[in-house]
Amino acid sequence: MVRRILDPLEFKVLKFVQTQKLLSKGESVLVALSGGIDSVSLLHVLLQLREIYRLRVCAAHLNHMLRATADRDEAFVSDLCAKLKVELCVERIDVAKFCEENKLGIEEGARKLRYQFLDNAKRKLQCDVIALAHNLNDLVETMLHRIVRGTGPLGLVAMKPRFQDKIRPFIYIERSEIEEYAKRKNLSFVEDETNYDVRYTRNYIRHVVIPALRRINPSIEKALLQLHVSNMLIERHVEEFLRKQRLVRFRDRTIFSSRKLSDFELVELLRSCVKEFGEQLEFEHVQQLLERAHSPSWKIELAKGLWLEKGFDLFCVEREHDVLESLKIEECGLYDFNGWCFKLNDRIESDQYIFVKLPILVRVRKPGDRVSSKKLKDLMIEARIPSFLRDEMPVVEENGIILWVPYVYVDKRLNERLKNDDFLVLNLLENPFRVILELRKEEE
Repeated sequence: MVRRILDPLEFKVLKFVQTQKLLSKGESVLVALSGGIDSVSLLHVLLQLREIYRLRVCAAHLNHMLRATADRDEAFVSDLCAKLKVELCVERIDVAKFCEENKLGIEEGARKLRYQFLDNAKRKLQCDVIALAHNLNDLVETMLHRIVRGTGPLGLVAMKPRFQDKIRPFIYIERSEIEEYAKRKNLSFVEDETNYDVRYTRNYIRHVVIPALRRINPSIEKALLQLHVSNMLIERHVEEFLRKQRLVRFRDRTIFSSRKLSDFELVELLRSCVKEFGEQLEFEHVQQLLERAHSPSWKIELAKGLWLEKGFDLFCVEREHDVLESLKIEECGLYDFNGWCFKLNDRIESDQYIFVKLPILVRVRKPGDRVSSKKLKDLMIEARIPSFLRDEMPVVEENGIILWVPYVYVDKRLNERLKNDDFLVLNLLENPFRVILELRKEEE
């Protein structure tokens, strides 16, 4: 078997693919092929690595219908793939119309449609991974853009060599190296004339900001690459930390303990929780969190209808939701009162129960509620009930007298009641506070 002699750039990409584990032997790779120098070079490099990895190489091209030369680009890509005998998926989408209908900027809308198209093309051509031609200069531009807009350390990770099914074999290679490769290989490609339009933020960063920074540091790309790699290590540490955290998810809320957490860990855990609700943790919320982190009880709004509340050592991220204020129980059966699940029958089925005579009323607390000459609020605090649960907790009444508030109060008269034909058993089966008790026990 004759071994193929690789170009220096091809060999560099091969080593990067191996160390980053971007490809496995026998995989099908879909190249996002715009027709520009980066994607054309990536296609040729992967074709050179095809024998080594036994790859099946395909391509996908999206015509954004934004420029007069868009059809030229599509025709070029079609001809190129025909010559190279590469399977190609092409689609046309009116990006401008989509952005107008969805009130999106052109760059944001085009990116969204492009990734949707690539995912669809991957399924259609039955590929395993999508290869993107982003290079080190693209990474630097993205990092600078995020710095200017405002971001944290993990936001500067920006583009990874691999994220899910998308790989970037060129991500640590400078654009100048790719240009030299294209010259050596005498590659043809098309050029997007809008790349020089500095009205676009990315182009302004590329043609104005970076040249200015290069006067301070001629190796600006390598300097920001160092920052990128450092932040990737931080990100891995955070991901490992998050995997070990115990979160209680109950209906429209996520609860976690703040004990043993540093401020950095607290912020990152909260950021992860907020993301699960489809929102982002803004810097102003981070500031508020750090100012109040060690106070026992407070509440702030993170987004419309999304709240962060602290009660004792617990944090709760929750969506606004309806609260059932009262429930009259007149017969045996299962009952759900704001997530507190009761079963009324003639036998004991839980370690939390009372004997009752029908009818009974289960309600939320009221201002001024008192039992045994004490305010119910004070008893809840003594029982370390977090503030975010107090207004939903069940208060069980019989003939207008408070008999039971689970984990908080039991009327003394219940001690005199024996299980007989005159009494039924109200069992508490599931409830959010039981999980909180378990969480606290784990933290001890």
